[in-house]
Amino acid sequence: MPAKFITFEGVDGCGKSTISKEVCQALIDMGHEVEWTMEPSENWLGDQVRRSYSEEISPFTEAFLFLADRATHTDRIRKHLADGKIVISDRYSDSTIAYQGALLSDELIKQGIDSVDWLWELNNRIIIKPDVTFLLDIAPEISLERLNTREELSKFERQGYLEKVRANYLRIASREDRYVIIDATQAKQTVLNEVLLILKEKV
Repeated sequence: MPAKFITFEGVDGCGKSTISKEVCQALIDMGHEVEWTMEPSENWLGDQVRRSYSEEISPFTEAFLFLADRATHTDRIRKHLADGKIVISDRYSDSTIAYQGALLSDELIKQGIDSVDWLWELNNRIIIKPDVTFLLDIAPEISLERLNTREELSKFERQGYLEKVRANYLRIASREDRYVIIDATQAKQTVLNEVLLILKEKV
């Protein structure tokens, strides 16, 4: 079956927002009906998720904010898919598993719980499984160099933390055959060409 739901994942600064938008436009130019979307989503729940970035809140609270936003976002994705459109999402459930999994790992390990597996189970009850997920893989020190033009980095944009996030992504990719790992240190056009070459065989 052709791929209809495509997600882009990776640590901050990997280029996934730029690439996913350009892939969306390229598929439209090929004659496909395509919807581009993102997480946190563009609604009041997504606004609360973004607000949490600068708040001192429990990582559990934050994880469930992401889940609430995702439940609403998934309803929107489901509608687009029912209309026969291709959906491209800049981040989806794997972001929460990778990012919040890194935040919660120390807390849950005390209870003998693996944070990645725990978040995996929670998310799988509400999501639509993507047909293809592109992981734009890049070392955190390189991603942070790309982000150094920002006036202030978020609490997520720290090298030690991003190393844990990247490890979680690679762990997820190792057990999900929908994953395609792309070297995001390459030139943007090279990354885009690699993604489009793969999608030409799948959409």
